[in-house]
Amino acid sequence: MKIFIQFIVSVLYLIILVTTPVRAVSDTTEPVTKPAGLQRRSAQNVVEKYNGMETLLRLTLGNDLYGSIEGKACDHCKKIRLSVTPATKAYKNNIEVPLVQAKSRSGRFATVVYEVKTKTAIAIRW
Repeated sequence: MKIFIQFIVSVLYLIILVTTPVRAVSDTTEPVTKPAGLQRRSAQNVVEKYNGMETLLRLTLGNDLYGSIEGKACDHCKKIRLSVTPATKAYKNNIEVPLVQAKSRSGRFATVVYEVKTKTAIAIRW
């Protein structure tokens, strides 16, 4: 009998909770103004500056450390050709190494971070 009474009380409490109107914190008819200095940005205004891809490294690099990398960001994506400059960093196990060592990684997997707009390689990691 005790469990039955607890059940009835719980059901009544739930019905009261569901049917009771709740007032919002700012329940006014005036338009809400944004505080000065705050800007709201929608997701459409976010610009992707950098991207990365793990790819089979196809690197051509000259003696002047200028060259290019060809790769795909995903299996269904088009091939991307990125330019390599002397400013491109190379990392082996998170330790910076000379860019010339990246040439020995050609034909093996590496992660390439690049600038989307200019298609310039920023870093090569393996």
